[in-house]
Amino acid sequence: MITERNMTSTRRAVSLLRALTILALVVPDFELEGHGTNRFTAKYRGIAAPIEGSWIFNIDAGPVSFTALASFSAGGVFFGTGSLDRVNPVSTLTGNWKRTGPNRFDSTSYFLAFDAAGNAVGMLKANQVFHLKGRNDLVGAALVYSCSLQGEDCVSVSPAPSKVTGKRMVIEKVSEEVTGSLSSE
Repeated sequence: MITERNMTSTRRAVSLLRALTILALVVPDFELEGHGTNRFTAKYRGIAAPIEGSWIFNIDAGPVSFTALASFSAGGVFFGTGSLDRVNPVSTLTGNWKRTGPNRFDSTSYFLAFDAAGNAVGMLKANQVFHLKGRNDLVGAALVYSCSLQGEDCVSVSPAPSKVTGKRMVIEKVSEEVTGSLSSE
């Protein structure tokens, strides 16, 4: 039997559930550092940090410039590869990133260098810093070090920091021709 008391309890429970749902939707927009809301954070619903995603980099390393692809994954995982990686045989860059300030992110990554026979002869380390200039634009700098195969005893091989500019890869609208091919299966 439904009584007025049961209805009141049900209304309170529904109100509490609504309040908790709203709180759960609002809380992720605040930075963990306790500085309130970052102006970029509200635009990045669904990702833990606004740098997450994949980027196209232009790298100016003084006498050499090249293009690179890089991805910043949740949990601080960084991957990258460059347009010169087959000229100077090296592996994919693998490393970590972290937020170090408002719209600032640091990354350290390692990659193997190979001789002409394909044997690993050393490891390189790249220390990078990135600053988000907007939702889809960043600037940065990088220094490269030569290390032992174990990633130790590193010495700088960069006469000066490389300059990095980046554009986020943006998902494009998929054409009807592509989406139509799904319905024919």
